[in-house]
Parts: sequence; structure tokens; C-alpha cells
Amino acid sequence: MSKRSESEARRRSRIVRLISFLVVNSIFTAVLVVVAFFYGWSSVSRNLPDLRGWHLDAPPSEFRARDESRRFTFADLLAREDRAFAELAAFIREDWTDEQPSGLSRYRPDSVSNPDAILPRNWNRTFVFEHDAPIGGALLLHGLSDSPYSLRAIGERLHKEGYTVIGLRIPGHGTCPAALAEARWQDWAAAVRIAMRGLRDKVPSSSPLVLVGFSNGGALAVDYAISAMDDPALPQPAAITLFAPMIGITALAEITALYPVAARISGQEKIAWSRIQPEIEPFRYSSWPTNGSLQAWRMTQRVERGLARLQREARMDRFPPVYTVQSVVDATVQVPRLIERLFDRLPPGKSELLLFDVNRKAWLEELISFDFEQGVRPRLSRPDLPFTLSFVTNVDENSLEVELRTRRAGELTREPLGLAWPDEIFSMSHASPPIPADDPILGTAAATEGVGLPLGSLSLRGESGVLAIADASLVRLRHNPFYEFTEDRVIEWLRRTLQPAAPAPPNPADPPPPAN
Repeated sequence: MSKRSESEARRRSRIVRLISFLVVNSIFTAVLVVVAFFYGWSSVSRNLPDLRGWHLDAPPSEFRARDESRRFTFADLLAREDRAFAELAAFIREDWTDEQPSGLSRYRPDSVSNPDAILPRNWNRTFVFEHDAPIGGALLLHGLSDSPYSLRAIGERLHKEGYTVIGLRIPGHGTCPAALAEARWQDWAAAVRIAMRGLRDKVPSSSPLVLVGFSNGGALAVDYAISAMDDPALPQPAAITLFAPMIGITALAEITALYPVAARISGQEKIAWSRIQPEIEPFRYSSWPTNGSLQAWRMTQRVERGLARLQREARMDRFPPVYTVQSVVDATVQVPRLIERLFDRLPPGKSELLLFDVNRKAWLEELISFDFEQGVRPRLSRPDLPFTLSFVTNVDENSLEVELRTRRAGELTREPLGLAWPDEIFSMSHASPPIPADDPILGTAAATEGVGLPLGSLSLRGESGVLAIADASLVRLRHNPFYEFTEDRVIEWLRRTLQPAAPAPPNPADPPPPAN
């Protein structure tokens, strides 16, 4: 072998060794990162508070997707719900008596948080407002860990407008957190299909059906609309109203896909929980099972794939018009992705995005991070928006008063609203759009004074990390200071959109709805 050949062989050998070293090193580093990640996850889980009965015991009669059939009716779904709540009552009465905390707890019969006692009805359960002469039907779908309570106000208004309304309890919700730890997105989607069939049976066949979804319920509403386009046998929605829909959510949600692996590796029960807190809220879980986030993530991915498919198939022109209420800042929903994944695909002309800006009063300017503008502003300043953009923002930096700026077909208009930001509020939140300021639990201090559980106006001061509830829960806005305006805009849009299909609404002063 010549010296040149030997040199070439040595060079190739060095390259092979270097590549092998880099590959082994990369694999070793990746393994270390994975081990460190799961070790950290496991360590955080071990430090969570102890699990209680409501984290471990779920009503066995909860509806599952496998129960769905053409013969399984909405009445059957309500009967199944009755059984699940009877089982929950037995847990509270018998199995969990030794685990009850001495203070606030939704599972303590003598607590102000008891959902059966705090208000005249338990809003954790499905509600039905029937109308004698309905102009249409509306199905309301609440958010993750939430209950039908969150859409109570819009449900009551829709009934006054002439709609028969169903506020559906999504399976896994309204009972105990353990039920959400076992739920699957397929259960949610199946319950929505059954409820829509039940709603169709309650109104004339010529009357339009409306879907109203909040957060994860917004994703479920869009998912149903996609399914209905694929299956003409399903009742077809004529319009969709969304409050902070869980579409285009933060990419960090992808980490929930690792939860099943982490659970199998660790064998810890508490690793199934992102948060364990006292259950002080009557109509919402305080503890958070990781499975809930995982199922919501899978639902959002299903929705985004479905929308992309309809766009590829050139079928989005038949998608129902959409009205969305959204805060420009949202810890769950990324507004730029919501616009890209949903609104940019909608047929032009009828859909609208009502967007609430942050409070831009001058003294708040140095306290607010405006990073969100980098993604939002370019998408909203386009002259060719295929939807109407309605933007609620300060009149100027010296005023708390707000105005409505509307961009429709390239034209911009400004309208004074006679409304203003409350002094202490710097923005809306993901949780606030469908909740009125006069809500007796989640509203202002004046609204919550008589109930004894002022969750919407709770103001406590002290050292961080001392309370058993998250510090963030004391900062996050739980109601919409502009709710009446928001509600009126939704109703006006529905009237315009459904006018050919719906007769004139009855007098809004009609008596309150009878509840089934």
C-alpha cells in the first residue's frame, strides 16, 4: 500500500471515529435529558399534596363513547348523568367523610362551596331551557375542568331571544376531578353528537341550530361542525359562537403527550396530576389531572387537522359562519395561531372576531409586556382580512374609556361605547369572556357580597407560596367587565346571520326560562 493510500485510510478512520463519537455522545446526551426530564417530573409530583377520595374515585356510570348508538337518546344521556350524580352523592355521604377538610370544600355538605346549596340549582349539571315557540336551538359547550355554569348567562339570554337551549355537561366534568382523569376526547365528541340530535328533536326542523363553545368547548363545537360536513345525517349547525376557543393553543401543550410514558415509568399515582388544590370552587375543579390537558391537546390537533383537510378539499366555503370573543392576551390560546388555523380559512363575509385589547392607560405601559403585539399586529393590519375584525381598545393613553374599532372589507370605523376599564384591571383573561361582572360567584365585589364565596373578587395579601391555592388565581380576572356589550354583539350577529331562517325574537322582558 502506498503512503498516499495509508494516509487516506487513516483520514477515513479518523472521520469514522469522530462520527461514531458524535453519534454516541448525542445519544448519551439525549438519554440524560430524557432521564433528567422524567426525574424532574417525578420529583415535582412527589411534592404535590396527598390525593383525596375525589382524586381517586370516579362515578362508574359516567357516559363513555362506547355507549353511543342510534338508540341512545339525549334522555338516556340525562338518565346516565342522574346515576353519576347519585354515585357522587354516595361517595360524599359514605366514602369521603373522613377526608373532608374543615373549611371550604365542594364535597362538604355544610360548606358554602357546596354546589347543591350555594345557588337555587346545581349548575354542574346539564340544563335545558325549552321555549314554547322556538326560533332555533342552541347547544352550549363549556370548557376544560369547567361546568355548564360558565355559559349560564348566554344560555339565559338566548332563551329570552326565543331559542331552546341545552347547556351540556361534558363527560368527566361537574362531578369530581377523578372523572376528568379518566375521560377521553371521544367521550366528549360522542356526547355532543347525542345532545345535538336531542336539540334537533326539540325545535322545528326548519329552525336553525347554533353551537356555542367556551375554551375546550369551542374546539368541540368546531370539531362537531367538521364532522357534520362529513356526515349529512348529523344535525347541521347554522352558526357558531366561540368564547376563547382552544384552537391554536400554546405549543407547550405538546408536552402532555409524554404523560402516559411518565406515568408508566414512575408508577406514582400523583404523576397523573399537574395540580392538586383544595376543591373550593362549586362549579369548577381546582385540581388538574394531566389527562385532561392531554385529551384537550388531542382534540385541538384533531380540529386543526380537520380544518386543514377541508381547506385542501376546497370545502371551507360551506363551513358555518363563526363569531369569536377573544382577549388579545391569553395564557391558553395564541391569537396569531387562532387566526391562521381558523379565521384565515373561513369563507369571507359573515364571520367576525371580537378582540379585546389590554388596558393601555399610560401608567400601566411600563408594567405590561407587549411581546404579544409582534405576532398579532401583522395579522390584523392586513387590508384583505376575510372576516370582520372588531377591536375594543382605549380611546387614548390618557383615558380608561374604550372604543370599538371595526375593520370590514378594508374599511376602518371607530365607535364610542360609553364604557371604560375598571381602575384595577389591566386585561381580560382566558377565563373571563363568558362571565358577567354581576356573576354571584365570579363577579365583582358588589356582585359576590351576598353569596359568601367571592371567587371573582378575592383579594388576599401576604407572602407568596403560603396559600394552598395558586398565587396566580388571585391575579387572573374571572369575569368580563364588558359582558353586556359582548352579549349584545353576539345576539346582534346571530340575528343578522340567521335572519333568513329565524322569525323576529320575542320580547326580552319575557319571564325567566323554565329549567328541565
